[in-house]
Amino acid sequence: MPRIRLVHVLGYLVALLVAACGDGSVTDSSASAGVDSGPADGLGLTNDVPAANVCDPGATGCSGTDRYVCNAAGTAFEPKPCDKGLFCNNGDCVQCVSDKDCGENEVCNVEGICKTSRLTLTTESLLGGLVGAPYKVDLTATGGKPPYIWTVIKGALAAGLTLDSATGQIAGTPTAGIDAKVTIEVKDQTAETDSKEFALKIQDTGLVITTASPLKNGTDGQAYTVTFAAQGGTPPYFWGLGGGSLPPGLTLGSDGVLAGTINGDGAFSFDIKVFDNGATTLKAMKHFDLNVALAPLDIVGTQQVDLFIAKLIVLPLIVVASGLPVPYSAQLEATGGKKPYHWKEVPMPGFVKSFIKNSGIPAGLTLQDNGTFSGAVTDPSLVVTVDLSLLKLPAVSGFFFSAQVTDSQTPPQTKTGLFVMPTVPIGGP
Repeated sequence: MPRIRLVHVLGYLVALLVAACGDGSVTDSSASAGVDSGPADGLGLTNDVPAANVCDPGATGCSGTDRYVCNAAGTAFEPKPCDKGLFCNNGDCVQCVSDKDCGENEVCNVEGICKTSRLTLTTESLLGGLVGAPYKVDLTATGGKPPYIWTVIKGALAAGLTLDSATGQIAGTPTAGIDAKVTIEVKDQTAETDSKEFALKIQDTGLVITTASPLKNGTDGQAYTVTFAAQGGTPPYFWGLGGGSLPPGLTLGSDGVLAGTINGDGAFSFDIKVFDNGATTLKAMKHFDLNVALAPLDIVGTQQVDLFIAKLIVLPLIVVASGLPVPYSAQLEATGGKKPYHWKEVPMPGFVKSFIKNSGIPAGLTLQDNGTFSGAVTDPSLVVTVDLSLLKLPAVSGFFFSAQVTDSQTPPQTKTGLFVMPTVPIGGP
């Protein structure tokens, strides 16, 4: 069977399984995956429901964004479309599963409904400035009901600077130095407000680093870049690290560009220094904080079928020859979380066990803690064939199993995935 066809068939298989159990094959933990307690499956499992039953009556689930409900006899899944504007997620009709499904300034609540988010002033800090040098900061907010109204409610801006009440932009050319606190409020059209106190420093003379601290957040394993800026003195400027440690994977160029792919997580603090190019060299230094978070733990694969709430990882083909050990190797893969990862086989969800008569890593293969497979299978009778004739699709043969990855943070994160090793049986019955 061509590879693309196999993946297509397996997509239908997982969709059917998801529709039956109302749960995804990739979950946040073994508990949320609905797996049975006890040791991993292995082969030759006893079905949990009678073979005549296809599903539990009333069970709901999703295939893509379409909703299905198991009929009263437990013999078939029947489409039960969601109302207009809703789609299926985890067996329920919802408006959203994440904030990106909602409109501007809306968030997705726990019931899967888009709601207006709380008004929040999101600007972290104000830039530094220099007397006589142009200054501009665009304040930002999220949530509430725009348009917003911006106001200084305590303290004052430096002479020469003004706050545009409609746009939230602080701009102008400072005419006097200042080192003080100023509190700014944002109000939406429902009169909801949020405010924040900022430090504002405008130097009279010299060289000043204008980039605000903390820097934008980073994520472990992802590209990151920020360019430092300065005012005063005589450009061009030359930049360097004045103290502390940059996140692993990032380097600071003499042009003031901090860039690279972050390798690690945590809270990082460091000092950045800058020199000008004048006859009498000026120097400035500023302390910066940069927070780096771990990316969410996820199971991935070279070939995978992504459904609305499920993912099936398709491993390389395995050759099963009667009495002839054909070496097999594969690597289970994950991203995010904190390395190193630890893998183990876990029981299939209960309904999946009833549909796939036998499941588990076959005798002859070993799953290592690091997610690698080694060994060979020499008994073709162990191959599981899933009959998809009810879907008017060819049968699929292979080894189906469930595995869990655990990362190294405290407390650890886990993900559970559904895998298949498609086979090409050689010899044997």
